[in-house]
Amino acid sequence: MFNAKENPKIGIPKTLFYFSYYPLCYKFFTELGAEVIFSEKTNKQTIEAGLNTSSNELCIPLKVLYGHVIYLKDKVDYIFLPYVISSSKGSYYCPKIIGSPDIIKANVPGVELLSFDIDMDNFYSSIFSSLKEVATKLSLNPLKIYAAYKDALEYQKKFDKYIAKGILFDDAVKLLDAEDGKTRAIEILKKERIKPIKIAVIGHTYVINDAHINFNVIKKLKEKNIQVFTSDKLTESEIYANIKYIQKPHWSLGSRVLGAGIYYSKDKTIDGIIYVTPFSCSSDSLIKEYMDANVQDNKPILTLTVDEHSSDAGMITRIEAFLDMIEIRKNKKHKEKPLETVNINEMLNESSESDL
Repeated sequence: MFNAKENPKIGIPKTLFYFSYYPLCYKFFTELGAEVIFSEKTNKQTIEAGLNTSSNELCIPLKVLYGHVIYLKDKVDYIFLPYVISSSKGSYYCPKIIGSPDIIKANVPGVELLSFDIDMDNFYSSIFSSLKEVATKLSLNPLKIYAAYKDALEYQKKFDKYIAKGILFDDAVKLLDAEDGKTRAIEILKKERIKPIKIAVIGHTYVINDAHINFNVIKKLKEKNIQVFTSDKLTESEIYANIKYIQKPHWSLGSRVLGAGIYYSKDKTIDGIIYVTPFSCSSDSLIKEYMDANVQDNKPILTLTVDEHSSDAGMITRIEAFLDMIEIRKNKKHKEKPLETVNINEMLNESSESDL
C-alpha cells in the first residue's frame, strides 16, 4: 500500500534513463519540496551487489540496476523507476528494460518504487500526466505541479541543447547550474574542435556514459587528445533519417545505435567509430550485421563487448590497436591528397552564444 510522506526522499538510480532524463525528474521533484538522492556512480561495490542479487541471464546494465537500487533502498522513501515501453511507433525497448520495475520489485525485498508508464510517442504530455500522478500520490503541493513541470522542462531542454551541440554528459551536467554555462560550453567546443583525430562512440546511453561499465572508454580517448562524439548527440530525426530506407530494427535502442553508426559513417570528419555493446543484449544481437552492411566510406569500426568479466587491460590493448590503425589510415590519405589549408581562427569562431 502506498503511504504518502511529508518531504519524501526520492532515490534516482544513476543508470538506465538517468542519463537521458535526469534533469527533468530532478528539477520536478526538488521544485515540489522533495529531497532527491542519487545513487553513487557505478563502482565495484555496485557490480558486486548486483551480481549477488540478480540473475545470470541479465545483461550487465540490469545487473548494475540491482546494485544501484540496493544502494538506495535504505536511504530513501521511494525509488523512481518508470516503465518505458517504446520510443517510436512500431519500435520497442527490450522486454527486460520494459519490465525492470517488476523485476526489481520481485527480487529486492523492502523496496518501494515510483513507477508509471511513459509514452515516448507523446513524451511531454505523457511525462506531465505521469509526474502529476506521482506528485499527487506523494501529497506534494498540487498548486505547484504545473509550474514545477514547466521549470523542469526548461531545465531538460537546456541539457538537451548542450548534448546536441556535442557536449559530453558529465560536462553537460556541470554546465546546467553554472552561471557562465554558455561561455564555458563554447570554450569546451573550441578546444575539442582542433583535436586532430575524431572518434564517434556509439551505444546505449546507459552504457557509453557509465564509465565503470565501458571501462572508461571516453576518458581513455580524451587522454589521447581525441575529440569524442557520441550517439547521444543525435536527435531522433537524425537517427531515423539514416535508417528509413533499410529494414528498421524492432528494438528502439538498436535503431538508435544503427542510425548513429550510419550517420557517423557518412561524416567525413569522423575518423572511426567505437561501438560499445553489453554482452547478451537482445536488442543489439543483430545490429552489428546491419551496421556492417550499411556503413559508408569504409569507416573503421571497433566493437567492444562488455560484461562483468571484461578486463581493463584487454580493452586498452584493443583501443590502442584501433587508434594505431586510424593513424596509419589518416597518414596514408594525407600522402595521397594534399591537406587543405585550415584557418583555425575561423573554426574557433563557428560557435556562438546564440547557439546554446
